[in-house]
Amino acid sequence: MTTGDLSESGRLGSVGKVELRGVDYVPENERHSKVKELFFVFVGAQMCFGIIVVGTLPIIFGLGFWQAVGAITFGLAVGSAFFGPLAMFGPKTGTNGAVASGAHFGVRGRLIGSVITIIVALFFVSLTVWTGGEALAAGFGKLFGWAQDEDALALGAAVISAAIILVAIFGHATIVATETLVSYTIGAALIITAIALSPQFDPHPGGAYELGAFWPTWFLSAAVCAALPISYATFLNDYSRYVPADVEPRKAVLAAGTGMFVGLWLAFVFAAYVMTLLDSLDTPFVAGLMSVSPTWVVALMILVGFFGSQPQGSLCIYNAALGLQGLGVPIGRVGATIVLSLVSLTMVFAGIYLINMVDIIISFLTLIEAAVSPWLAINIVGYWLIRRGQYSPEDLFAYTVDGAKGRYWYSNGFNPPAVLAWVAGTISGLLFTSTGVFSGPLSGVFGGVSVDYIIAFFVGGALYLMLERDRALAPAVN
Repeated sequence: MTTGDLSESGRLGSVGKVELRGVDYVPENERHSKVKELFFVFVGAQMCFGIIVVGTLPIIFGLGFWQAVGAITFGLAVGSAFFGPLAMFGPKTGTNGAVASGAHFGVRGRLIGSVITIIVALFFVSLTVWTGGEALAAGFGKLFGWAQDEDALALGAAVISAAIILVAIFGHATIVATETLVSYTIGAALIITAIALSPQFDPHPGGAYELGAFWPTWFLSAAVCAALPISYATFLNDYSRYVPADVEPRKAVLAAGTGMFVGLWLAFVFAAYVMTLLDSLDTPFVAGLMSVSPTWVVALMILVGFFGSQPQGSLCIYNAALGLQGLGVPIGRVGATIVLSLVSLTMVFAGIYLINMVDIIISFLTLIEAAVSPWLAINIVGYWLIRRGQYSPEDLFAYTVDGAKGRYWYSNGFNPPAVLAWVAGTISGLLFTSTGVFSGPLSGVFGGVSVDYIIAFFVGGALYLMLERDRALAPAVN
């Protein structure tokens, strides 16, 4: 894995052609992505039921529709503001987020980012396949009276997985194309569905608040929404690495941040809207949506279930495959994609036939936030205050080239200040975490409001800056 310029043309590939590149350095002459593609990648990725369903939570927590919209908007604005600034990391380093983080964590410390990427991606794609399969099973069940049993769900999940794997194998260019197409088509489908269901709309004022009062419940809802953009932190530079290094930082940050905000806002507001139409908040979202929809809308939602799931799932599996390569596993990107896709499908089938995997997946996605947040904070601090945007891509791979030890070798391949700050941030977050499988000893300090990832972010970032204060005060070096 080196930064050497690979002679073959088209390593980036084009739509419908397999991308040959993995986590190796992308030379400038292959960086053909435009900043606007970052916007569409993170809009299109949200157009699936696995993400949409999160938007039901503010209503389930007891907020009325307009109260939920306010919490969703505020939470996503905060989360997207944390997410966006990392967009310049890829253009400056020419590699994916986990490998690039070696500039701060050390070329071996980058393994932290790779492991996080694989875990988050597998859980996300499993949730996407599950809910997409549920949409196919419920939709065809209503249209044709087919049984909506475990086998129907498994068949739907298998069909969606096949589409996800196929596009992920083609790689970057094809994924970006599908994300762009879905941004327009599925986004329009959600808007059309909302209009069709408007006669049933009831923006009830809410009540029976989850935390006993309005404002704590409102902030709980906002915090849940803010967590989603942060979840994508390790994914961002898998796409921005194909953007030219001389792009204006402001444009890249704005494209990624606004894309994340717009996609999630549309998905979450749609979910909150639909939940106001259901007779019971205990009704599963997908089944409830199908039950209140006329036949033609059911057909439209089947398309959303299939075509909306593919871009999100392909994005996640693509990221996971790069993460596996970042661990140094001797397997190509395509091979890693197939292996991890099969792992994800196995998780889904286990959830269908053996155990309720959905609750477990959601709980672990909440837990992993405590690890993602300080990683994100350390990279942002490292980029803006330590390295000031100056990097040596060759040294990110130095430990694999003839035993060389570049400037990011630090101490045996790890940068102790960054690793210590990450560990401290993660532990701090876990102390305040509350899920169905784990609750920290301080989880009730803030009255049930989810602040775990916020605390993890600021503890990790602040401690890293304090430990690296000499570099922060020194002239900029790469």
